Amino acid sequence: MSQPSKWWWGLIPLAILWILATIFTGQSINSDLGSRLTSALGASVQNPAFSVSGRDVAVSGTVFSPTEASQIAGTVDQVWGVRKVLIDAKEPDVAKPFNWGITHEGSGVVLTGNVPNPTARDKIVSAAKTAFSGAEIKDEMQYASGAPAAYDGGVQFGLAQLARLAKGSVSLSDTSLAISGTAATSDAYDAITTALKTLPQGLTLAKSEITAPAPVAAAAPAAAPTPAATPTTTAAATAVTTAANTVAPALAPSSFSFDALREAGKLTLSGNYPDDDAHGKIIDAAKSLFSSDEISDELKAAPGAPDGFAAAALGGLNALSRLAKGSFSLSGTDAKLSGEALYNGAVKSIQDSFAAAIPGGFKATPAEIAVSAPAAAVDAPNCQSLLNTILSKSKINFDTGKARISPASSGVLDTIVATIGRCPGNAVEVSGHTDSSGDEAANVALSEQRAKAVVTYLTDAGVPAGRLTAVGLGSSRPVASNDTDEGKALNRRIEFSVK
Repeated sequence: MSQPSKWWWGLIPLAILWILATIFTGQSINSDLGSRLTSALGASVQNPAFSVSGRDVAVSGTVFSPTEASQIAGTVDQVWGVRKVLIDAKEPDVAKPFNWGITHEGSGVVLTGNVPNPTARDKIVSAAKTAFSGAEIKDEMQYASGAPAAYDGGVQFGLAQLARLAKGSVSLSDTSLAISGTAATSDAYDAITTALKTLPQGLTLAKSEITAPAPVAAAAPAAAPTPAATPTTTAAATAVTTAANTVAPALAPSSFSFDALREAGKLTLSGNYPDDDAHGKIIDAAKSLFSSDEISDELKAAPGAPDGFAAAALGGLNALSRLAKGSFSLSGTDAKLSGEALYNGAVKSIQDSFAAAIPGGFKATPAEIAVSAPAAAVDAPNCQSLLNTILSKSKINFDTGKARISPASSGVLDTIVATIGRCPGNAVEVSGHTDSSGDEAANVALSEQRAKAVVTYLTDAGVPAGRLTAVGLGSSRPVASNDTDEGKALNRRIEFSVK
């Protein structure tokens, strides 16, 4: 006969052993299953985490497309021992705008902004290491969804251009490219300015501030050679002096010359400038007024300019910017302008503004202005594309806080007048935009006043008023972040919508 009171105490240690065996065996199984899951997924999930309950598995982490999520479910389901799969992996948050940037300062390179996936990140970092061999590459990019189709091409294009700079930066805000810095060499400067004229498909140029490298002064010879003994050395020294753009002997004011020629998308500056200040003002004005043109600086330094030279040169360049092609010249105190206007209504305006821009002490010969042959008509989508291209390279500027159009914007406005004339059957909406600074009601009012100022310019130029409407949208439609001065500058803009 059994006696339970004597043997049931033996069940207690057996129960404890069973519980411990179940716990450790479960942990071992879960650990083994987790290891095999990690191996199967590889790098397809960023920061993966697994929750294993028996043979049921939940996977969380970051994926970069809905397709990847479904592929992960299939991969996990094939792992031996898995019964049920729950995928809780998510895509990164959408970034709007989708920004990216790279800065090169001396020996260091910093990558910032958004990157869509690990493949793109690896490609960018690898390209940066190749372009800036030996430099420290600091990767501060963050994963985000919402990259535009032009992202990859824009990043690679930006990297290639930055590699030509001694130092500088490149940024993308959606499809708007901005680049600034100092070119490493004169050849690099020419290569960048040429490249910026043919951007990758889908990109627009928001800002380009590329400075040519400073000329290197030729070293003075230790002793003057005798002409008979060293003719080759003398010739070589002359060539270096010319290339280095060193200061020539003073010219008589009547012999001082300046020439600007605009044709086939290129502005060529030749002749003389009196000092670095005047030279800098001329180059800065050329970049602003002819932002869509290649600029060739062939100017030489020479003292002896007539008083008011810089003002006369800038006034002539302003007038030349309104011509489809033409030339401006200063010979002593004589100023001449000739070329072709973009439309009939611009001829007298250009002649009058040229005469008014030339300062006292100079004589402005009446400008000889013809009219370019009209370009072929285009449909609404092509008209819109042409307007977008113009504004991607140039900007309509206003006096700070006001609706008065800067005189320097006449050239881009004339180009817009001619472009709108190519789609005469379409209405055009002119919209004004501001950054987020200040009161929004005031921003809306200012943006509307600026849009109306542009409409007035267009109607004065001959565009029928019935085709145009003006709207002010304030800061409601930013194209860049308002957290930076660069972003605010991009948001202060005029846009055209062809209906």
